[in-house]
Amino acid sequence: MAIKYDVVILGCGPGGERAAILAARTGKKVAVVERAGVVGGTAVNWGTIPSKTLRESALFVYAHTHQKLHGIKTEISDEITVADFMHRERQVVQRELELINRALARNEIDVFHGTGRFLDKHHVAVTGAGGQTRMVLRGETIVVATGTSPNHPKDVPFDGECVFDSDTILNLPRMPRSMLVLGAGVIGIEYACIFTALGLDVTLMDTRSRLLPYLDREIVGRLQREMRRLGMMISHDEFYESIEKVAGSPPVVRCRTKSGTVLEADVLLYSVGRDGNTAGLGLEEIGIQPDERGLLEVNNHYQTSQPHIYAVGDVIGHPALASTSMEQGRRAIRHAFDLPGLQKQTEVLPFAIYSIPEVSYIGETEESLAEKGRDVIVGRGLYALNPRAQIIGDAGGMLKLLFDAESMRLLGAHVIGTTASELIHIGQAFLATGATATVIAESLYNYPTLSDLYRHAAMEALGQKLRRE
Repeated sequence: MAIKYDVVILGCGPGGERAAILAARTGKKVAVVERAGVVGGTAVNWGTIPSKTLRESALFVYAHTHQKLHGIKTEISDEITVADFMHRERQVVQRELELINRALARNEIDVFHGTGRFLDKHHVAVTGAGGQTRMVLRGETIVVATGTSPNHPKDVPFDGECVFDSDTILNLPRMPRSMLVLGAGVIGIEYACIFTALGLDVTLMDTRSRLLPYLDREIVGRLQREMRRLGMMISHDEFYESIEKVAGSPPVVRCRTKSGTVLEADVLLYSVGRDGNTAGLGLEEIGIQPDERGLLEVNNHYQTSQPHIYAVGDVIGHPALASTSMEQGRRAIRHAFDLPGLQKQTEVLPFAIYSIPEVSYIGETEESLAEKGRDVIVGRGLYALNPRAQIIGDAGGMLKLLFDAESMRLLGAHVIGTTASELIHIGQAFLATGATATVIAESLYNYPTLSDLYRHAAMEALGQKLRRE
């Protein structure tokens, strides 16, 4: 006999969790199926929260080793272990898991640990590790929020000792001295920066001719300079030919590139792409066909080709952010049950890269506006001229604002530097309200603050406008 629910959700990461809670709060009977032993998904357990926590530890170490204060002596052990850095990470993750479990329990959401598989369009079997069926759930509405997993090419010898992916890199059995990072996307860059700041010799290998081609090129130029100043080696247009583990005590990993270069390091992080977790769900049997990467296609309401089956989060691809996954989950439930709330799609999203230094942006880039033939005026606020930046020791950052040359309305904001991921939300608010450079310049900001960069950037843009006239 199937257990009947109004909503069955496959996956309890950010998207699935928010969908479940909203449905339960409106009186729906909700079940969540989670294949991992814990809820929270990659964001809490293996990705977003753990990596950003480790990043803070890396910044702490870097500050003590490179930004010493006169008359104050500090000492960091030469034998720092992985466990030393992971202690704080485990505390943060455990706290997040406690909060999630408490919210699920408070809203009387049933959580089943196992793998969900569609038996038909409304029935899902929950199977255990051995493949046995534990129970069958019937859902009037079903939400697929199963997320993604790192891509695993067959010729890459992942072993959890020398060769890792982004889900296993934080389980390093020992603190290495050197690391090779294959893949210079967001995840690869973030980890390359973290381990460089921790004192490792890191080489970042980019398959493309330039880093992060969708970012504003001036910002990327500054980021690359800062990464190299941190001590990182960066190579472009490089592809691996072979990867092998070389025996030793401890063993190392050897990578031969197609250009003929041979690189060796204590560990290798392979970070090229992620695939949707849709294999084994039985989707093809009910008329839902994932693409070649395992991702699902949805409409503006997050419905799949089966109207009562929704998909949200990383499993539907771009933008694959925790923030957007949460809202997608809520929007799917609002549509399924015709609930009041935000319905308009948020087209302009803030993005953040937790590199060292941070990069964050929203709206258009200078290059995208040039392609559209838009005449723009650029205003810049330099950390080097900001007293708060001087106080915290960051002179390399910059805020860049892009304005329409005629109306002087803000079109895009880009930040590189300390707390860029926080500062961008000021630009988000200005962008959403259609603010002009005059409005931004005439707004008052606490002093000294990094936020005051907005006034300086806007004033510079207004000065350029006057010179044009």
